[in-house]
Amino acid sequence: MSIFAHSHSSQLEPGSNWQLLPEHLRNVASLARSNAIGTKDAESSLVHSAWMAGLLHDLGKYRPEFQQMLRGLNVQRERTYHKQAGAAKAYEFQDVCVSFAIAGHHGGLPNRTDVESAILSGNGRDVAAQVWPAACHDLPELTSLQPARPQLMDALTADLQTRFIFSCLVDADWTDTAAHERHASGLPPEPPPAQFEPLKWLEQLLKSLEEKGSLCRESHVRSARRDVLNACLDAANLPIGTFSLSVPTGGGKTLASLAFALKHAAVHGLRRIIYVAPYLTILEQNENSIRMALGLHHETDALFAHHSPSDPGSTEGMKANQTDSATRRAENWDAPLIVTTNVQFFESLFSNKPPRCRKVQNIARSVIILDECQSLPPDLVAPTCGMLGQLATEWNTTIVLCTATQPAFSHEQLPPSEQLKATEIIPKSTDLFRRLKRIRMIWPDTTENAMDWTEIAQKMASTAESFHRSGNASPAALAIVNTRRAARELFTVLRERFDDSVFHLSTSMCPSHRFGILQTVRERLRDKKRCFLIATQLIEAGVDLDFPVVFREMAPLESIIQAAGRCNREGTLRDENGLTHGQVFVFRSLAAKNDPQLYFPPDRWYTAGRSTLENHFLNAGRLPQIDSPADISEYYTRLYYTASLDKCGIQSSRRNFNFADVAEKYQLINQDSSSITVATWEQQREIVEKLINAVRRDPSRANFRRLSPFQLNLRHYEMEKQKHSIAVISENIRQPVWYGPYDNEIGLNPEAADSLLLV
Repeated sequence: MSIFAHSHSSQLEPGSNWQLLPEHLRNVASLARSNAIGTKDAESSLVHSAWMAGLLHDLGKYRPEFQQMLRGLNVQRERTYHKQAGAAKAYEFQDVCVSFAIAGHHGGLPNRTDVESAILSGNGRDVAAQVWPAACHDLPELTSLQPARPQLMDALTADLQTRFIFSCLVDADWTDTAAHERHASGLPPEPPPAQFEPLKWLEQLLKSLEEKGSLCRESHVRSARRDVLNACLDAANLPIGTFSLSVPTGGGKTLASLAFALKHAAVHGLRRIIYVAPYLTILEQNENSIRMALGLHHETDALFAHHSPSDPGSTEGMKANQTDSATRRAENWDAPLIVTTNVQFFESLFSNKPPRCRKVQNIARSVIILDECQSLPPDLVAPTCGMLGQLATEWNTTIVLCTATQPAFSHEQLPPSEQLKATEIIPKSTDLFRRLKRIRMIWPDTTENAMDWTEIAQKMASTAESFHRSGNASPAALAIVNTRRAARELFTVLRERFDDSVFHLSTSMCPSHRFGILQTVRERLRDKKRCFLIATQLIEAGVDLDFPVVFREMAPLESIIQAAGRCNREGTLRDENGLTHGQVFVFRSLAAKNDPQLYFPPDRWYTAGRSTLENHFLNAGRLPQIDSPADISEYYTRLYYTASLDKCGIQSSRRNFNFADVAEKYQLINQDSSSITVATWEQQREIVEKLINAVRRDPSRANFRRLSPFQLNLRHYEMEKQKHSIAVISENIRQPVWYGPYDNEIGLNPEAADSLLLV
């Protein structure tokens, strides 16, 4: 009797559309081995382990009960379990890493005790012994498996080795299953991944940068950007490792870091570039910049942008006609250029779930550009730096830390294995921070001079008008506050005075709405029209706005520095003496002073950052110099002393092979929110309804992604309070949709929805 791995819905009885188990095991073993060779080299122990994992992963499907289940017979479910047998056999061959990978290839990498239980259970060793003769008859290569050679590796190295074996296995398993499904369904094979052409792209990039440089009006800015680019090109010849790229705002670090990555990849034979950013605002903007600089159109497979709002989750088990190439690239990152978020990148490295871990094997032998790396939560600095250090030293991967405010990733509180020591790309002699100084900081005098929203609005208006009268600046000002509530209130006060010259920007607005506001603001600044923008922190990093005056509510130093990057960004404003002319006012709000719980973010590190700034600088009579790397370094050093850099003990869980615990503990963002599609934004109501209907008809990843410009995150308690305004797309598609009020100026305001209920 033939032994099968998979049945097929088009053929109820066994036949040509059912995949034979020996064929599946051989295919998966071969694909997993190829994946492993891609991460290291053909001689690596990883290659043998990946091959073993592929051969053994579905060993338990030789059970008669599993074959009966495939044929539609009623079988006790527990007697069809099949991963435990392969895990037990791998353990017998003394390859613990493979044992974990097989045990987790459906539900996720488990904790140590769960693997031990699976091996010792009735579905583990006993079934492995029972089916082994039949398996060896079908697959003679099983008889050549030998116990793993003893390897002297520490626990963290073994943890990461397991993750790579798991990734190689999951990708191979899903690739072979999808290929068979496509063939059985009469569909053509998936197209191969796009080719990585680093030297060709570098040539195009350098041409683009030359053209862009010719448009820069300020010679000192043009000169500084040229020095940054040349330093990056020079450093690209250095060995694989960890680098820092410390460049102030406006220094051109995004495309210069890309030039480094392209040349470095060509020099060292690396496979891809992964550009990682903390916020969607940066990601969307820099994705467009990269596409334009490289001449890549939006339909190309060469660049894949992967972020989470539109992700429908795992596609495991989907039929072939429900998947597409975008699905594969999102799961395994086989495109040569990936643009993604911190959440997708870092949580995948620490995840235990197959859909997220599938891509891990394609992270090795890459150049990883971490933009605005200071945004990493200090609670996670130790495990994150430890993981990045392993990638660099053990997996031929280069890390580039890009920011104007380099955090203390080699802090003395970190043990040596978790210190991330980087080679700085920019020579000190370049003196970038002085050359690119564009603004004058104005700090508050005392803790008693907090201002209410009306006073802040008046100060913004008078300062903007003064700048306008004194030169060629727009009558414009930007205010950045700490909460959405504060943004709404200050916006309301200013709007009463200036009507249609005032704009609001926060995460209460969906990305398409924010993009439209940013376009309008840029046009008004370009045309020197009156423009006041009230925003939350989302605007601080990577958004290329250029205001003559910026007001920033008291915050951690890194937030204030990022806010200052929105002021006199192009360096065009100078006084009669040729000195920098932009101004940044740091203020304390009366609202936050009187009710800090409502007007200050609840994040304890945000509070710690503000306290570090106030206590060690302002209250000590020292005004921090935001263009001084020494002051920035001192700030982070003091900040990192205030609490644990591995609050949840993630490194300990990694050393103990507790993969499920690690995944639960490593959360970059607060998990008490979910993305929701806005259906009631009047300007786009018809378009959104068409997109929702498209998802109902075809819930493919491509259709989900088309919804992302109209999605935002809402906290679960807010969703519970407003459940009368929320519905799901369909009974089978649980993506929530907002049908409550959505304001054309400030977006979704749950408080406004509450007030409507009370009327």
